[in-house]
Amino acid sequence: MRAMRSPVRSARALAIIAAFTAYPTFAPAPARPQAASGGAAPTQSSNWPSFRGPGAGGVADGLELPEAFSGVDGVNLAWRAEIPGMGHASPVVWGDRVYITSAVSEAPPQRYLAELPDSRESIVDRTTHRWVIMALDKRNGDVLWERTAAEGVPRTGRQRKGSFNNSTPATNGTHVVALFGSQGLFCYDSEGNMLWQVDLGVLDAGWFFDPTFQWGTASSPIIQGDQVIVQVDVFGGSFIAAFDLADGSERWHTPRDEVSSWATPTAVVTPERTEIITNGGRAIRAYDAATGEQLWMLSPSSEIAAPTPIFAGGFIFVGSGYLPTQPFYAVRPGGSGDISLEEGRRASRQVAWSMPDGGPLLATPIVVGNYLFLLSRDGTLSCFDAGTGLPLYRQEIVPAEASSSEPADPTVTDVVPVEAPKPVTFSASPVASNGKLYVASDSGDIYVIEAGPFLRLVSTNAVGEAVFATPAISDGLLLVRAQRHLFAFSLGERGGVA
Repeated sequence: MRAMRSPVRSARALAIIAAFTAYPTFAPAPARPQAASGGAAPTQSSNWPSFRGPGAGGVADGLELPEAFSGVDGVNLAWRAEIPGMGHASPVVWGDRVYITSAVSEAPPQRYLAELPDSRESIVDRTTHRWVIMALDKRNGDVLWERTAAEGVPRTGRQRKGSFNNSTPATNGTHVVALFGSQGLFCYDSEGNMLWQVDLGVLDAGWFFDPTFQWGTASSPIIQGDQVIVQVDVFGGSFIAAFDLADGSERWHTPRDEVSSWATPTAVVTPERTEIITNGGRAIRAYDAATGEQLWMLSPSSEIAAPTPIFAGGFIFVGSGYLPTQPFYAVRPGGSGDISLEEGRRASRQVAWSMPDGGPLLATPIVVGNYLFLLSRDGTLSCFDAGTGLPLYRQEIVPAEASSSEPADPTVTDVVPVEAPKPVTFSASPVASNGKLYVASDSGDIYVIEAGPFLRLVSTNAVGEAVFATPAISDGLLLVRAQRHLFAFSLGERGGVA
């Protein structure tokens, strides 16, 4: 574990803060009762029911999380549970139960390739897999039950750094829904009894430019009221659909003119209506939750869209970061028709503010108090005033190594070549609790950062395994799904190491 002191506040930084305070304060919308996939106000509940928690907001205030912890030497480690197979799906929590999914190959154990550079390469795996869902006791990590939802050879390939289980399950406490891509959509009760399943067909997603690159699906299901909603953007035949939570029957099905995308839909609940917001490669769209009718659309968008929209303080924050188009928007709900901005404009009646570049490639944005944070693939963290879009800082979490390009000393003959440092990359989205961000790198370090107008790195904590899944927070537990284990970190005694 390594800690860093707060940087000196330069005159330029103080000038930025002075400008920030001159703008209207962004106040998060008052919390109100919502469905499991509702708005993104901070929660003090023990429940983290879907990808990035309620409304994908990623913020859970309440019991303190540790600032220092380790999966290597056991500092503030409440428990550790082995998870078979491979998966980038995050854990979800309801009450005292943690649910997690995985894809288990009959071949020898595989590992994530966190150390390799990014690539468009896909992998075809002809070995038999089991797609499993597990329930664990949140208090000690004991496995309460494990079920095999499907078994067979994967029907498509996967991205080299991906898995055959990228979609996070969703729960409302009585139902647990898991989307296993081309294997189908499955629903269990809290005791592990299968209630229903739906075959969605072969879901072949990948690089829009070349269909031979198969990257697999990653969009996660959400539960909104008595419906399960899935966004399926693939090579041809993209759609969004709602299924009855009780029996799996289809409520509505709306085709989408979309290329492959990997974002999870978000339900935005207002007094007037419930909008299902989707991030796509061609446009951001909103649908009526009751009928599936498209309500509004906004473009341009990146041709590769992965970040999930969030709703905070009355704004929908959504964007994507695939070059050359990297837009980001703060949108008011309630729109109608095409709300795209006129050329040269950054705002409108429906779009509170926007920026033409700087959108994140993979990580879902997060709002903590007045601050909006965007995380880049290379670990650059950008902070904005959430209400106005005023930039506060853009800085690397992990400082670049000192350059080794100085001229060589001709008098030195025994120079030992130094291996270039491997780049630090980030796939997981940040989460936050009590004013601190928790940001996991692919290589398995979790950075604790103050969620304020300056980048202050509090600590760096080693999990000991690669981490691609976004962590979950519940009752003072930080739950981290890593390459082989699910880790639970907390302050004080909360159980034994499993």
